[in-house]
Amino acid sequence: MSDRATRKTWLEYVSFVLTTAISVEKGKLACIDTATGLVVNGATSLTLIPIGYFDETIANAAAGQEVTIKLFVGVWVHWLDNDAGGTPVVAADLLGPCYILDETTVTGDATGASVAGRVWALDTVEGVGVEINGMNAG
Repeated sequence: MSDRATRKTWLEYVSFVLTTAISVEKGKLACIDTATGLVVNGATSLTLIPIGYFDETIANAAAGQEVTIKLFVGVWVHWLDNDAGGTPVVAADLLGPCYILDETTVTGDATGASVAGRVWALDTVEGVGVEINGMNAG
């Protein structure tokens, strides 16, 4: 058995994917739409979570275009492997909970699983960036 290197990153500025065709302005309220996992401007909605301020101005966002956001509060995320064989954590899970699959892996499947923490990032190389607060996970 080999030891696994732990990976932890401080997030203060984060890149998220914008909703297609919207325009955003630097310094204005940025929100994650929990229905899509995409970033939108602050607006009246039951599915938005405010996360910070836009750090750049973008007009008429292209599909898949990313925007940099300065978070209200920085967070430490721990990088864990994403569930490759079952229910992976996906963009729509951003800012929501993910669940413990095994000692190195998180999943999007809550069935019979404990909460690992809050999803802040997804990366094809690093895995899932999870904010873990012990007993207050998620």
